[in-house]
This record gives sequence, structure tokens and C-alpha cells, in this order.
Amino acid sequence: LQNTKNISASLAVTNDAGINWPAVNAAARLIKKLSDTTVHSEGNFHFAANASVPPYSPFFPGAYHTGAGHQFAIGLASAGLLTSAVQNAPDHATAKRRIVDAFYNAAFDVEDAALRIDREQGWIYMGIDLSPASSQSASIGAAIEAISKQPLGSSGTMTAVGVITSALKEIGARRTGYSGVMLPVLEDPTLAERWNQGRLSLDQLLSYSAVCATGLDTIPLPGDTTVEELARIIGDVATLSVKWNKPLSARLLPVKEKRAGEMTEFTDPFLINGLIRPLPGKEQVQ
Repeated sequence: LQNTKNISASLAVTNDAGINWPAVNAAARLIKKLSDTTVHSEGNFHFAANASVPPYSPFFPGAYHTGAGHQFAIGLASAGLLTSAVQNAPDHATAKRRIVDAFYNAAFDVEDAALRIDREQGWIYMGIDLSPASSQSASIGAAIEAISKQPLGSSGTMTAVGVITSALKEIGARRTGYSGVMLPVLEDPTLAERWNQGRLSLDQLLSYSAVCATGLDTIPLPGDTTVEELARIIGDVATLSVKWNKPLSARLLPVKEKRAGEMTEFTDPFLINGLIRPLPGKEQVQ
């Protein structure tokens, strides 16, 4: 991870017995090491602490497999499809129905192609992750705001996230991975804007994870965040994951020599630069 941008990795911080605290601490040490040793601290963009994430999720960096190979899963960059489906929906019921209709058609078109590959090429199709992954040109945040009719972070945001999640659960395709709502703060223009405005916080994002995926994703943190503080954040994600038996992950981005109130200076084209905010509980101190 220090020497390449072409490899991603993850570390499981839960197991059948619950939270694996030695793994939580190991993940925290690794995040701190990558923050200190990679240019602009970008190495952590390619690492995630996984909590209850099943194999065959197609989304990096949490993706992994445990099989013999010749298996594949599919993830869709479908935030744009979601936003189009819910645009001008007059109420939650209508928004949900439109999401189901749009994703049903898209998912089964993709699944038909995947099953044909399964039959003809000898690769086993493991499923589709229906999470509407966002990009800089297609925002999940915009879709959430279209449903709630409020800026992200306002009351009604969790309800909107719940509408999307419940709609995705009705799609009868062969599912894998998260199949929920991903909120990658620095990969989504609306999320990044609301974060910079102070409308979104780390604790809010964690609370939304109770009804969606993926936990805490691309969160910019001060460079002096300690290993112990990182472990506590990862532990919170793992605790929520174990409590609700759902896949979550933590992709945390502490930036070396940057303080709260400063902007990141990432150069990766998939990252949007954002404001570094103080850790929860430290706002009053500063």
C-alpha cells in the first residue's frame, strides 16, 4: 500500500465471536502508518477495516474472496439511476416504488448477462451488490436530498436513507456485499459539500449506518489523530455492525501535518478535497 496505488486491502475486525479487538488495534496502527508514510496520506484510500463484510462484495477496498477462484460479483455505479428515479417524487411511497421499478429492470438486465457468462465461460456468478455507488458525476447525496427535500444532515435524512435501503431489499436478484446505501464523504460532491458546511458529522454518518451501509467511508481526519483514537472509531463501527448483524467498514483518512480547519490536498482523481474537522468531543477543547 505504501508503494502502489493499484492494490487495495482490507482487514476483518469482527469474527463469529463478535469484535476482534486485536484486529481493531492492528487496523488502527496500519492507518496511522499509511498516514505517516504515503504522499498526502493517500495510502488509506486503498484500505478498509471490515466489520461483518461477507466475501464477494465487488466494491474496493473491502472486496475479498474465500473460494477457489473463477468466481465473480458485480457492483453498479448507479447513483445517477437512483437520482433520476426519485426526482420530483411527491412522497416517500412514490419514491420507493420508483426505485424498485428502476433497479429491478437494471439488476435483472445485468444478472441475465452474468448468468450467461456463468454458463458459457465457467466462471461462477456470486451475485450483484445493489448499493448505488456514487461518483463525482453522480451523487447519492443528491438522491437523498431529492427524497427528503432537505439538505443532507437535516431531519429527514435518515428516513430518506431508509426509503432507499428498503426499496433495494425488494429486488429479488442474487445479492451479495453491502446492497445498501454508501456514503463516501470525499467521493461524492454533495456529501463533500455538506461535510464542508458542517451539516454532516462523523457521529451522524455512524448513526445513518444503522439503516444503511457502509459505515464511515473516506472521512478526513486531523494528522495528529492517535492510534487509540482511530481504534475507538473503528470499534464504534464494529460495535454497530455486530449489534445489527450488518456489513460495515471504516475507511479513515488522517492527513499528516494537517489540523482541523484545514483542507486536504489529495491528488487522487477519485477523491474530492474536503475540510478536516475535529474529532467528536474535541470541538469544545479547540
